[in-house]
Amino acid sequence: MSPTPMVVPTRPFAIEPLTNVMLPDGIFDNALYKLRIACHYTNTSGGDLTNVTLYLESVGDPGIAVTGQTYTFPTIPAGASVLVSWAADFQHATPGKPLVSFVARADGFSSARSIRQIFVSQTRYDQATDTYSVTVPEGRLELSKPTVVAPPKGSVWYPGEKPGDDKERPPWTGPYVPTGCTMVWVPNPAYPGTHGELPFDDPWWKVLGWIVFAIAALVGIIAAALGSGTFNVGVKGKFEETDPGLGVECCTPAPGDGLKGGVTVAGVAGVIASVALAVGLADDADPHWRGQTATPPAPGELTTGERVEAHWRLLDEPHAGRAYRTQVEWAYQRITTGATYQHAVSEEQTNVHVTEDVKVIIPDTVASPGLLWVRSTFTRPGGAPYAGPELYAFALFRAPQGLYFLVPLTDDGVGFDARPGDGEYTAGLHLRDALKELEKAGQQPYGIWKVFVFAQDVNRVPPGTPAEIAAQTIGGFFVASAIQLTFDPNAPCPLEAHGTIKVV
Repeated sequence: MSPTPMVVPTRPFAIEPLTNVMLPDGIFDNALYKLRIACHYTNTSGGDLTNVTLYLESVGDPGIAVTGQTYTFPTIPAGASVLVSWAADFQHATPGKPLVSFVARADGFSSARSIRQIFVSQTRYDQATDTYSVTVPEGRLELSKPTVVAPPKGSVWYPGEKPGDDKERPPWTGPYVPTGCTMVWVPNPAYPGTHGELPFDDPWWKVLGWIVFAIAALVGIIAAALGSGTFNVGVKGKFEETDPGLGVECCTPAPGDGLKGGVTVAGVAGVIASVALAVGLADDADPHWRGQTATPPAPGELTTGERVEAHWRLLDEPHAGRAYRTQVEWAYQRITTGATYQHAVSEEQTNVHVTEDVKVIIPDTVASPGLLWVRSTFTRPGGAPYAGPELYAFALFRAPQGLYFLVPLTDDGVGFDARPGDGEYTAGLHLRDALKELEKAGQQPYGIWKVFVFAQDVNRVPPGTPAEIAAQTIGGFFVASAIQLTFDPNAPCPLEAHGTIKVV
């Protein structure tokens, strides 16, 4: 028998299971103990495969404990990419690039393995120095003096705080929109020449800074919803609030609501806010790389440290999927064994992870216990749609009395989706499956259901791509979201349903 023609073509990515959001660039971080190892598994043959089983066989780091699960598909169409994921505990994971082995088998074929690397970092906060650090094999990024625009005092995003209460707010809740920080890179080891090794030989250094803000947001959400048992308490640092005239306005549900909708919306808001750092520091070459290029050291010198001090001002509100602008000033400093070199830049940067149009189709009315469904298309500037494994997407169905149901949005030709890779992402919820949860909550299915759609782009760079080329692609940006952030306290609620369904 020939091997089953199913492969994992690109590296797997991290999903935080409480909020359901992808971490920055899909990087796993052991500050969050519970994560899901997700990947798109692709049928590379010219025909449909039947009775397909997929499972995760092993992980190269014994500190990563995976919960076994086998996925079965009656049929996977030709060319389709199905999204699968496995629960794992990263509490004892070592920073690095461990290999993960996946196995597929279909009728008429023998088992086939796909072996891919995942990226694991370690984020911590040092209260004595008021510094965050992100450790990876190539070195350590130390982030200090973070400045942010925070939610206004008394916001529902501060669990347990009442309007008008002057007590000190918990320092790790959010969402916080970053507006500046100082990042020091300590390479391991010191290196000769102009450029050192990129983190994981893949993303820019700024992605590690983005991780700090995203992890801090997710830690706050987890703490509000579950307590501190599923993350390392050494990441609960403080941010300095700036622009006192501004406040990040977000609607309920907040992370403390205890509902799937609350924690998911909070997680989306936290990632949307934190991405302002990645946008401000450019999508191609970031200040570290550009600073290195502008300050070549003398022959024989070794670079022992690099420092970037950056501040930016948002010229537009940081809306997911829109080309919002930032005005940025940054200064780079290279410290070598023989001298210190400097380079500074002032410029405007724009978010390039955008959608030109998001279309959502839903039924007007459904008779219980029928099927609730949503079909979505996400169009890039220029008219080309996102398709298949290019997005990680999901929908929230909100019942009339407030209970949420989270359903994957997929373009795989499996289940509710009609055709693989056609750019139409589909999700479905059988009301008969939801009735049990509704009854437990004392709720009924009848009335107006709201539908919310979310999508993050996926890093699809093939393994083996040269580091400086691979680094130019970053995943994890929300290109579509039902929640947006605003600085206008008089603006309408930024949590807006993409449509409604009447259940009768």
